[in-house]
Amino acid sequence: MRKRKRLVVGGLAWIVAVSLMLAGCSGNSNGNNGNGGTEGTSSSPPSTSVEPGATASADPIKLTLWGGVPAESGPQEVVDNWNEENPDIQLEYVRFVNDDAGNLKLDTALMSSQPVDMYLNYDYSLYEKRIKAGNALDLSTFTDYSVEDKMGEGAAFWTVDDKYYGVPTTKGPSFVWLNKDMLDAKGLEVPTEWGLDELRDYAAKLKDDNVWGLAQSDYYFNVPINGSMRKQSLQLTNSDGTSAFDNPFTVKTLQVYSDMMFTDKSLMPHTEQITSKPALDQMFVKGETAMLFSTNQVFRTTNNLAEFPRTFKVAAAPAPKVEKDQTDYIYAGGLGDVISINPRTKHPEAAWKFIQWYADGGMLPMAAGGRVPASKDFPIDEAVALMFKGAEDTYDLESIKRVIFGSLPLGLSRLDRKTGTEQQAVYDNVFSGKLTPEEGAKELARVHNKNLQQSSQ
Repeated sequence: MRKRKRLVVGGLAWIVAVSLMLAGCSGNSNGNNGNGGTEGTSSSPPSTSVEPGATASADPIKLTLWGGVPAESGPQEVVDNWNEENPDIQLEYVRFVNDDAGNLKLDTALMSSQPVDMYLNYDYSLYEKRIKAGNALDLSTFTDYSVEDKMGEGAAFWTVDDKYYGVPTTKGPSFVWLNKDMLDAKGLEVPTEWGLDELRDYAAKLKDDNVWGLAQSDYYFNVPINGSMRKQSLQLTNSDGTSAFDNPFTVKTLQVYSDMMFTDKSLMPHTEQITSKPALDQMFVKGETAMLFSTNQVFRTTNNLAEFPRTFKVAAAPAPKVEKDQTDYIYAGGLGDVISINPRTKHPEAAWKFIQWYADGGMLPMAAGGRVPASKDFPIDEAVALMFKGAEDTYDLESIKRVIFGSLPLGLSRLDRKTGTEQQAVYDNVFSGKLTPEEGAKELARVHNKNLQQSSQ
C-alpha cells in the first residue's frame, strides 16, 4: 500500500529549491510585464532565503501567480484579500488563456527570466511535461501539510514518481443536470445511482416533440468507458501493458448511445450536433432538453437568470456507470486547478504559505464561478452560498450538494492528448453509423496500442 506523502515546511525547503534551479544560469530577472513583479523570480539562486514575515527589508516580498481564469471571475478578489491580510507578501495575478497558445506562453515564461513564482495546471499531460522539464518544485520538502488528508485519495492521480509537484485545489465531477419539473411531471425520482440503461430509460420517457431527453457534448461519450477501466490502471491498460479499450463496457457504452440517437431519438444525433453546434447549456435552461451531461461550469448559465430566465428547478444526478451494479467505478472529473511553484522563485516558503491559505479557504471567491473547493477544511456552506447566490430557490440543493460535495470516488484520466484526439475520430465514425459498437471498441484499442508502442520506443 503506497505510503502517504506529507508536505511540510522544513529547514531544508530552500536548499532543495536551490538544487532544482538551472545550472549555469546567472543574473537577476528583469522580465517586465508592467506590474513591478520582477522581484518574485530569478534565473539564479539567491544567496539567502527570506522567510515570510521577515524584516530583512522594508519592501514586501512580491510574488506572481499565473492562472487561466479571467481576473474579474474571482482571481483578483483572491489577490486583493491575500494582499490585505499579508502586507509583507504582495501577490500579483497574471492571466494566460488555457489553450495551446496560452500554455505555450506560460511554458516560455517558465523557461525564461519572466516572473512566474506560482502557476495553475489544468491538464495532466502538461503538468507532467513541466515537471520533467524541471519547472515544478518537488513539494516533498514541505512537511506541514498533507495533500491526501486534505483533498482525499483522488489527489494521488497528480503524483509523479510518488511525489507531489503541485497541490490540487478543486474538484470537478462530471454529472447530469436535470429539469426537476419535467421529472416530477413523469413521476421520476432524481437518481442517486444509475447506469446507462437507466439513463436511456429516463431520456426516452422525458423526450417529446420539442424536447430532447438528453444533451451532451463529444467529451462525455468516453466518460463511462474510462470510469470502468481506471481501477485496472491509471493508464487505461491491461496487466500486460496493452490497451484496455476493447472490452464489454466499451461496447455497451457505444451501443447505448447509438440506440439513443438512432432508435429512441432521445439524444441529438452526433452528426447533427457537429453541424449545428448548439449551445447545450442554453438548450437546457430554455427547456429544450430535459437532461444535460456536463460539469459545474454550467453554473454560469443556470445562475444567469437575467439573461436566461427559467421557472423550473435544477437538480443533479451522478454520472451514470455503464452497469448500475459496478462496485469499482471511478467517476470522471477528479481534482484539478493544481498550483505548482516555480523552482526558480526566490521565495518558496512565501509561495507555499499562499498555496495553503488558498486551498483551505482563500479561494472562496472562485466558488461563485462554479469552482468547487477540494479541501475538507474548506467552509463548504460559504462556497454553496456563493455558487447559488440570488438563485437559491431555483435549485434542488439537496441533490446538488450530494453530487458535487459528496464522497463519490473521483478519478483523473491520464490518457495522452494524441490518443484522445485520434480516438475522437473513432467516436465520430461510430455515431455516424460507419462503425458498429464492436468495431469501434476494437478501433479505440488499436489507436491506443499504436501510441503506447510509439511512446515506449
